Amino acid sequence: MKPTYDFSWMRCIVIDDSHSVSDYLATMLRQSLKLKEVFVANNANDALDIIEHNPGIHVVLCDLNMEKVDGLEMIRLLKEKRFRGYFGIISSMAAKVINSAEQLARIHDINLLGSIAKPISEDSVIKLLSSIGEKPKKAESSKEGPLKIYELIRGIEKEQFEIFYQPKINCSDRTIYGVEALSRLNHPRLGLVFPDQFIDAMERTSLINELTRYILEKSLEHWKHWHRHGYLLNLAINISPKELNNLDFPEYVLGLLKKKSIPPEFLTLEITETALDLDHADSLEVLDRLSMHGIQLSIDDFGTGHSSLERLRIFPFDELKVDKSFMLHARENDSDRAIVESSVMLAKRLGLKVVFEGIENSDLYNMSDHLGGDIIQGYYMSRPIPEQDLLKWIENWIKKNS
Repeated sequence: MKPTYDFSWMRCIVIDDSHSVSDYLATMLRQSLKLKEVFVANNANDALDIIEHNPGIHVVLCDLNMEKVDGLEMIRLLKEKRFRGYFGIISSMAAKVINSAEQLARIHDINLLGSIAKPISEDSVIKLLSSIGEKPKKAESSKEGPLKIYELIRGIEKEQFEIFYQPKINCSDRTIYGVEALSRLNHPRLGLVFPDQFIDAMERTSLINELTRYILEKSLEHWKHWHRHGYLLNLAINISPKELNNLDFPEYVLGLLKKKSIPPEFLTLEITETALDLDHADSLEVLDRLSMHGIQLSIDDFGTGHSSLERLRIFPFDELKVDKSFMLHARENDSDRAIVESSVMLAKRLGLKVVFEGIENSDLYNMSDHLGGDIIQGYYMSRPIPEQDLLKWIENWIKKNS
């Protein structure tokens, strides 16, 4: 496999107590993949010292089975150090052990790339690193922490938030189903800032409500623009849990749709599974009212919560989005594939559309239809793109797939 991405910007650290393995992998990264800088550590203490004195490291590749401090403890230590780069597992352990380690990384909110089985091949390393995509913007660097509240207030007041759109594709015929709206902050100093730098802070205040409504209004204006060019796209928007407890929210959304003469069925509101309080009557009333008027409801990140089935039973969803953490390894990992297949079977029995997230390579793209998905989205088709570039992307996609 030849690299399809330029890895020369990456700075990486390899952590393995086997000198032969760490040296082999480091040589491959330097000479074959041409990474900018590669560090090697044969124990966790040395690794943490390197990371502390080199805050611009983008990738940590770590063995699980090491003496004294193993890879599992390394995951926890990286969480404590607030490491914001990417983490990949290299191991010869059994699949169930690696699966559990991956889940531990997700719980600790580590940017998990996935895992590489030993003996290590160049193709597996290329595939792993390619999932990062192009060079991150400055604000994604581990040097930058969450933004201050005053910066977020200024961002809303000065309309510095922008909307990027990631296309969603029909599995059956590869036509365009719609797009998902994703917020970015165009920070005057940091450049384009991604949601992991501001969403948590906004969720703790009323700012998240302002951002949600800003995204709704702007993206519906964009929908009208696409419609004028002949495209009827489904528009998916993520909704803050705070709005689910606001009984006036359905009236607000329906008022916007009526004002802009947009049929409700073209709007999908995505709600993260873990944000749904099973005992909260207001959330159920809000979602019921939205559903009664034809707005589509999607349960996002399905399978990551503790009461997934109960949420499907109680709330009026139309769509189920299988979390990308299961999709990324569905081809080679029997457990993840079983979870995907079970989720699809359950969704079909309940009459729900199935969306596969995280389609980041040709293998997943080609197998998505066989797994029973209805809609796919991911970097393989397109990264999130600015609104002004969307129509051009649509035209190119139609030409390529006609």
